[in-house]
Amino acid sequence: MTAALLTGPAQLLDVAPGTRRLFHLPVARRASGEDLRIAVHVARGGAGDGPVLGLVGAVHGDAIFGSHIIRLAMERLDLAGLAGTVVAVPVANPVAFESGTRTTGQGWNTDMNNLNRVFPGAADGWVTQQLAAALSENVLGRLDALIDYHCGANTSINYTLVSGDSTPEQKRTFDFNRLMGCDFVYVHDVNPYSGTITGYAAEQGVLCVVAEQGGNVLPDGFDELALTRIDNYLKALGMIDGEPVLPDRQLVMRGGRTLQRVVHGGLFYPAVGVEALSATVPGGTLLGRVVDPHSFEVLQTITAPYESSAIFQLRPAFGQVNPGDYAYIIGDATRAAELPRLTDWRFPLPA
Repeated sequence: MTAALLTGPAQLLDVAPGTRRLFHLPVARRASGEDLRIAVHVARGGAGDGPVLGLVGAVHGDAIFGSHIIRLAMERLDLAGLAGTVVAVPVANPVAFESGTRTTGQGWNTDMNNLNRVFPGAADGWVTQQLAAALSENVLGRLDALIDYHCGANTSINYTLVSGDSTPEQKRTFDFNRLMGCDFVYVHDVNPYSGTITGYAAEQGVLCVVAEQGGNVLPDGFDELALTRIDNYLKALGMIDGEPVLPDRQLVMRGGRTLQRVVHGGLFYPAVGVEALSATVPGGTLLGRVVDPHSFEVLQTITAPYESSAIFQLRPAFGQVNPGDYAYIIGDATRAAELPRLTDWRFPLPA
């Protein structure tokens, strides 16, 4: 597909009905002489006007599942039956993607900042800020809704993260997130992070989902599940026909969320596999061990921290780990409440 240079946000919606376009969003000229740019795919439906749904992956360079599932979703879109437009950014941070790192590169010629902490960015700032500015100015303001994919290298994750559910707007966003169909929805009282892509987009009136899902090892059928979840949003926004496919049971949790990191580097031995993702296990259940490959000493034993522990994220495979690496994200299932089935699932938005 031939790419055009994206020189302004108006181009995103200036695409003929029933067609696709690939744009390259310019960011900066690198010292190597290469042009740093972000690929932006636009698919405009042929079934009439409608909302603009954004799909964004790889804000963190090691979160490659989002890039993968966005590719599959865009390839299978039926433009003849689509009303509105899907705008996809499969790799939001190409520098971090190249190095396979959470932050923008790992060398002296990059700033090593976290793209998901600097939005809306600055066109004359660090390269990470320039990436954020390019997306903020040319993409985010044109969206009605946004799905932002996150996962981590060598881990598997499956839950939805929401900031607040007390105001009418927060409750609307909460219900919108439930369309992801995850077994677990976790609610922060307030957004604990500043400068996120969804935080900035929400300030512009965009309905946002933080999709904590994916990884390098996943249960059978997870790709199709993730695609069904995107279809849920297309249906809820009135972009395609049909009703969303939702689980019979969803649990919400507030408070009691623990990020268990690797303390010492070495060899990681999982005690539970990917089958434990989205499961609940008793407190004290052995989850994994870190062993010193030189002395064979067990350096760390990781166990389920709560009386009833919901596994949001896990490290399902044997491998090498470094101090500070993510191991598990665990929710306190003793605080869980079962949600009534979502029946009011339509979210009409202006065309």
